[in-house]
Amino acid sequence: MFFKNHLKGFFSFLILKIKGQEPIRTGQCNQCGQCCRAFRVKSEGRWIQTKKDFESLIKKKPEYSRLIPLDTSDGYLEFTCSWLTNEGICKDHENRLSICKEYPATSRFYTGNQLPDHCGYSIEAAVPFEKILKKKMS
Repeated sequence: MFFKNHLKGFFSFLILKIKGQEPIRTGQCNQCGQCCRAFRVKSEGRWIQTKKDFESLIKKKPEYSRLIPLDTSDGYLEFTCSWLTNEGICKDHENRLSICKEYPATSRFYTGNQLPDHCGYSIEAAVPFEKILKKKMS
């Protein structure tokens, strides 16, 4: 399953490159809290896949110790956040992790990881506006 997911992500990447497209994030947060219940984390440009990888991340960035690893079946480790209240609100929103501020990462498009059902964001393949504008200007 793990190899199949990597292969699928690679082909998705190639197809987008051929079409001149990129994953584009649109929408806005509707504060449902679902993103904090099961999400993936990147370290040094790679999705964390093992608890050992996560332990290495915590050594470099101790603030990530607030995350709780969950098991997953597709080769990518998922996490939940210990700072999430029962109401789905962050206990310290002003000091949340950078991954929380940047959620959702467009790179999740390549892993096949879907956004939560009630998320106000979406990630879709499209030609970035800058590319269209540059083409029109030339």
